[in-house]
Amino acid sequence: MKSRYGQVGSWAVWDMPDTTPKSNTSGMEWLSAPNLLDSLDTGFVFVGLNWSSTHGDQTQGGTIDWVNFHSSYSRQQDYKLRFALTGTKYWGSYITDFIKLYAEVDSSKVMQYLRQNPAVITENTISFEEEIGHLHSNPVLVAMGGETYRLLQKNLGHKYQVTKIKHYSSYIGKEKYREEVLEVLDAI
Repeated sequence: MKSRYGQVGSWAVWDMPDTTPKSNTSGMEWLSAPNLLDSLDTGFVFVGLNWSSTHGDQTQGGTIDWVNFHSSYSRQQDYKLRFALTGTKYWGSYITDFIKLYAEVDSSKVMQYLRQNPAVITENTISFEEEIGHLHSNPVLVAMGGETYRLLQKNLGHKYQVTKIKHYSSYIGKEKYREEVLEVLDAI
């Protein structure tokens, strides 16, 4: 997994915050935790639409393995996903993007690009299914956001259970985000 997907995927495991809610989100000390492998692959795969942006962060965008969804950017919202999953059975789930290596913050621009280039959807569906095939035999796909949900449902909904949660970048507090995410996931 690391050699093939370490630069595009990650795990729902983060270092814990200390001084502020966003602190240590980009920390990668969790990689050296004892028994780490025992806590990975819960049968859930959290899926974003695409890389939003590296924001000039040299740790993002493929230079360090497993750093996707672990941003140090000051305006990142990854911390909300960490907060929502901390202490739950979803901690340790695999996290990846459906569209690989396409950096764009605006999801409407991503969707416009995909409408103009439908072969990209086909290519990414194949590679995504190959990627998750290394994990649980039949994972629940947790789409983070509506566009991701529609793409997964249309292209893979006949093979996998797909559910939708609000994207962690939504304008919502971390406590409310956690409440809404767990309400959806615990109902599965």
